[in-house]
Amino acid sequence: MIGESCLNTDMILKDILKKLVVITACVIVIFLVSAFAGQVDDPYSGAVDFDYSVKRLQSVNTEPILLGTNTDTVVPRNASVHSELVENCLFALMVGESDNQIYVAKNVHKRMYPASMTKLMTAICVCDQLDSGRLHLDDVVTLDKNYDLTSEGVGPCELYYGCRITVKNLMYGLMLESNNYYALILADYISGGVEEFAGLMNEKAQALGATNTHFANPHGLDDPDHYTTAYDIYLIIKEAYNRELIRRIDEFDSYAYSYFDPEGNEIETETSATNYFVNGGAELPAGVKLLVWKTGTTDGAGNCLALYFEKDGKKYVAVASALFDKLTLYTAMARMLSIIY
Repeated sequence: MIGESCLNTDMILKDILKKLVVITACVIVIFLVSAFAGQVDDPYSGAVDFDYSVKRLQSVNTEPILLGTNTDTVVPRNASVHSELVENCLFALMVGESDNQIYVAKNVHKRMYPASMTKLMTAICVCDQLDSGRLHLDDVVTLDKNYDLTSEGVGPCELYYGCRITVKNLMYGLMLESNNYYALILADYISGGVEEFAGLMNEKAQALGATNTHFANPHGLDDPDHYTTAYDIYLIIKEAYNRELIRRIDEFDSYAYSYFDPEGNEIETETSATNYFVNGGAELPAGVKLLVWKTGTTDGAGNCLALYFEKDGKKYVAVASALFDKLTLYTAMARMLSIIY
């Protein structure tokens, strides 16, 4: 009997041990999934998950404050306004262009990676060349090199040595689909190299008052020497709004165009807007009309969005950056835009 009792005890202990192993494995799996969830660019689940109803916002003190009187910046350096609406964003800013109000401000002057919001400045510099007559939209660019950013996590370039494409089509691909290679092609064509073109970008940033910004490349891939602030992006997108070409491009949700391979064959392609408010992945709050926008996503920057928009005849700028997924970003941005009612 004693032996049988011991045997039963051993069986019970083994059964408990097996269950503990299974539970431990489950815990490890859950931990790993949670740890990496923010690094995976999951498909956007849609506007049904938003929590930005006007009724909810009206229960929050969303009265704007007047712009600061600082001589060097219109947004006070330590401004913190309604940061509870963007608690999952590291940086956020919304300013009324028509009524001179700050509606949201969080870490506005702290350094951040701009990701592809960089391309706002790239496009501005291209527009400067167009305005000066040194460049034309129908200019045909012939690639004299192959471009490869695959080591930085970017897919291979469709265009290669000997392909031909117009400046116009490069600009639409640059802004709508945020094509990193098109940024490099334009930089090389205009300035002969990335470093030289980045010099133009930095000169323009200084001229706009974006003094906490430094560009190292025209595409926005992470680089320790490539940084900005939410406030500086506010200044840059205001300048982008002044460019008719950029406004015209940002009216599109998709754009069909073509280029030529080295043998002269015409290759047709189509690009789509990366902005979920434009491509149908997310719903804009009622009455909001986007005028200029730019998205951005890198490991260092997370998910970013800059908007110049209009509602009820008044214009506003909104900038936000969230480290995790796009749902976090677009939910926060929709909450910001819904303040205005």
